[in-house]
Formats: sequence, structure tokens, C-alpha cells
Amino acid sequence: MIAAFATLLALQAPPARAPRAQQSAQSAPAQSAPPGRAAPPGGGAGARVNGGMPVPALQAPPALGPRRFGRFELDQSKEQLARLPDLKECADALAPASGHADCAVPRDPDRIARVQIAWEDAKPGGEIVALRLLFDPQVAPALTDLEWQLTRGWGAPVLEQLRREKDQKLFTLQWEDSEHRATVEAQGALAQPSRAIAVVLERRPAPLPAELAGLHPRPFPGVRLKLVRRLEWDGQAHAVVWGTSLTPGQEAFGEAGPAWATQRGYVGLWKLEPATAQRPRRWRALWERVTGDEDEENERISRVDTRDVTGDGSPDVEVELSCETCGRTASEVVVKTVRAGKLVDLLNKRDLFRAQVDFEPGRVRIREPDGDEDSSLTVSTYSYDRGKGAFVLAREERISRSPPPDR
Repeated sequence: MIAAFATLLALQAPPARAPRAQQSAQSAPAQSAPPGRAAPPGGGAGARVNGGMPVPALQAPPALGPRRFGRFELDQSKEQLARLPDLKECADALAPASGHADCAVPRDPDRIARVQIAWEDAKPGGEIVALRLLFDPQVAPALTDLEWQLTRGWGAPVLEQLRREKDQKLFTLQWEDSEHRATVEAQGALAQPSRAIAVVLERRPAPLPAELAGLHPRPFPGVRLKLVRRLEWDGQAHAVVWGTSLTPGQEAFGEAGPAWATQRGYVGLWKLEPATAQRPRRWRALWERVTGDEDEENERISRVDTRDVTGDGSPDVEVELSCETCGRTASEVVVKTVRAGKLVDLLNKRDLFRAQVDFEPGRVRIREPDGDEDSSLTVSTYSYDRGKGAFVLAREERISRSPPPDR
């Protein structure tokens, strides 16, 4: 009797509700297009067969990562990006192994008029760390239209921010995954619809490998590590760390950005000390240098690399610094190494004037213009002296540059 009564109640109960995830999957479109491109036609409902029950629609593909907009892809090398026909006028600016560039491009088909690029030499061909894609103000899309388009490709934004400056409203929308971050900047008058200014594609910092997990330099708040490289001297583990206060997007913005003038930099050489009875093993700093903020000379760390410069089979650390108006040239160069557990200065040249520095096995060559006209150069060559264990001045010469012929 009880079983029959339970069966009767089950037949009269309302149908169970499908989970929200299942409902959204059934209502999602069958196809999605990359942001910056038109979506292919097609509805989300299944087709009916001979007037019968509808055939379930294909499940929508996973959302694309926020790494591409229109013509521009973050996950390609700098060399691949430089080969785009729309960037052929920017070839010279993209030539250095690392740096940033601001390039004008044809605005069609994605309405992008300028591309600001930041890249590093961490990988063969150059690794792009940020693309700042600026819309042509005359044809910039409305924020609502662009948000709808990006949400179809990237999913819902993880950040939506609105702030007001005088009579303008500024919007920030952000998407991210484990490796990428995309930010939309939009602006408009208080009583007018907002229009997009730029789409910023950035590479998020990768987590440190297990052997470097305990390394946590904190030279200033918000430091972003550009380079963390493990080295060995005398069988002991060391690490070179290079950090900056700039985000990848701020690096792509370059000197025109508000954060460039107040940036801070960090470079340090750390040693892994073994565990003792009183403490576990730990990383300890052997040498650190912080630039910006209270730095009177207002220098910036422009390059950090490790290689065997002396030719003794052990790695050396090269650091180049530049002044506020030096551009890609150097105002100071430092070369260091570790011997018998102690830090050794191989070369330290300060007060350089717009210098070009070339490293070769056993030799460092520094070229400095003698004046603003660059009519002549002073070339100083430093050779490694094994007896002194450092680089010493081997030759200094002045080279005159002949003026270009009249046309």
C-alpha cells in the first residue's frame, strides 16, 4: 500500500528543473567568432526533423582566451608580428631585441589606427608582453557594442569599473585567463554614450618554477618580475632577478604614458643558503639595486642578461642603466660575477653619455658620442685581465663621422 501511494505522488510531482549550467549551455550559440570579427550565422535552437522533436544543438565551443583582437595576436613572436604588412613602416622601431614601439596602421578592418607594442628577448624571436590597440576616434565602436562582441568570444568580464573625472565618465572592463589579460578602456561625456578608446592585451607573469618558489624580493609595492634566472657558481644555486613597477601595458604606452616618468626598477643577485639546525634553507640577497623614486640620478634599468663574458666558463651578470633622456642608450654599465661565494665587480662604468655597449667574449666595447651632433665617437675597449680578475681599459680611440654627401 505504501509503495503504491509513493508511486502516485511521484507521478503527480512537477518535472525537475535543469541545473543553471545546463540551461546556459543549451541556450548558448553553436558557434562563436574571435573578437574583432563578425560571428557566423546560426541560431542556438536545434533543427526539427520531419516535424518531430527538435534535435539538440551542438554544445558551444569554449570561450577563446583574451589574447587576440582583430588582426593582432599576443601569442606570436615579435618577429612574426613585425612581418605583418600593416607594420612594414615600423620595421626600424621593431628591430631591437627588446623595447617598445608606437606604430600607425591602416584602420580597417578592425578600426584600429595605432598599435603600441612592448616586447622582451626572453624567447627566440622576441616575446610580446603587451599590445595596446588604439581605435580611430572617428569610427571607434560604442562601448555597449564592443562589450557584447567581446563577451561572446571571451565570456563575462572579471572586472567592471566606472569612475568620473570632471564632466567625463571612464569605463574599464577586464577579462583574463591563466596567461593573458585584456582590458577595454572607454570614455564619454556624462550625457553621451561612451566609446572605446583602446583594447590592451597583456601577458600575465608566469609562476616561478619549483626551485625558485621561495624567492620573494619585495623592493617596492607592486613589483612585476621581468626576469628570474637560476645560475650556479661553485656548485651553489644563485638567482638573478629583474623587476619593474610598470605593467606590460604601461611599457607598451612608453614615454607618453603617465607612469613612465615615475617608474621604479630593481635588479638583485640572490644566493640559496642550505638549511641548518636553526632554520630551513633560504634565499639571501648578495647585491641589490633599486632605481626611481628617491634615486637622484633618476636612472632606469634598461637591460639585464647573463652570459659568460670573461671566457672562464662561468656565467656573468650584465646590467645596463639609462637616464631619463637617454632613450635606448646607456648611462651606466655593470658586470658582476661570484667567486668563492663572494660577489666580484668585473666592470662598473658610470656617467656614460648616450653610450652603445657591445659585449664580446673577453671584451666590452663602449661607444660614446662626443657631442650632441654625433660628429665623432669615443670608442673604449675593455679586455678581461685574468691576473687582475677584471676588465681593464685596453684601448681608447676617437672616430670621426663624415657628414652624409649632399644630394
